[in-house]
Amino acid sequence: MLLLTTLTIGGSDDAQLFQLLPPDSSQRLQEKAQKLLEIPADKRIPFMVKEMRSALNTRGLVGIEMIDPSWLVHELKGESPRVVATILVTVPQPTVKSILRRLPEGIRNSLPPKSEIRQTPKSVLTTLRQIFDSRFLPMPTKPEKEFTFSQIIHLDRPDLQKLLYNLGTTELGQAFVSVGRQALAELCRRLPRQQAEALIVETKKESQHALEGELRSAQRFLSRVAVNFENTDEFFHKAGIWRMAKSSLLESPEFRSQLIQRLPREPGLLLQEYIDKALEMDDLTEEILQRFQDSLLLKIR
Repeated sequence: MLLLTTLTIGGSDDAQLFQLLPPDSSQRLQEKAQKLLEIPADKRIPFMVKEMRSALNTRGLVGIEMIDPSWLVHELKGESPRVVATILVTVPQPTVKSILRRLPEGIRNSLPPKSEIRQTPKSVLTTLRQIFDSRFLPMPTKPEKEFTFSQIIHLDRPDLQKLLYNLGTTELGQAFVSVGRQALAELCRRLPRQQAEALIVETKKESQHALEGELRSAQRFLSRVAVNFENTDEFFHKAGIWRMAKSSLLESPEFRSQLIQRLPREPGLLLQEYIDKALEMDDLTEEILQRFQDSLLLKIR
């Protein structure tokens, strides 16, 4: 809306105002403005008016179905059953089902009938939904182009969870290159046979190909991030989140926040914590971060 109203009301000269915004937003808006201004005026103006009408009539946050339902349920806690029901009639049906499964039974049983809620004035529905949406970051739409790192956010939830677990195996493989055989053997005794064999294979592979900086950052996971653990599955999952955190450092802060929303709330908060830790590491060069991303894409393929 900022882009469209600036160009419609102010014209092309006012596009320079975008320079006053924070760098990420400024660059994004200036690029989009340039693309729009390349369209002939007789086609550009009707197009922008149509887009503004569409934005004004939109029912809510773009991509809310991509946000893990645990985040949505968390923001509904403490609201009255009537408010919860009013929000639910404005979101896509699959998302409604996911939210209902996670709501406390008392709230779920107290929800007023949908027919009653549908009588609520449209202005109230819109306002409540806007307040609810303001608690989240809009999610990206899926571009039609080659699969790149930023598109992992569009993976189905089960595939994303599987990816995190596999990344954990790679991360621990790199960590145990430096730690040594005795520590690896001790861990493998606690693992199911298939899991232990996969970790040993990964450790051998990483000992031949990983850079010293990669090994140091993986060892950091053992020494500072996950010092003690009881549940081995959880250990692998946390190692995967640590690797995902490092891999995302080349992306914008906005993307990292969107990725956090894509995960269930508890792992998402852990990802945020790990990103903050990884940002403090001066030895994570751009080359190493690109290798993390390439490795992740190879795993997906």
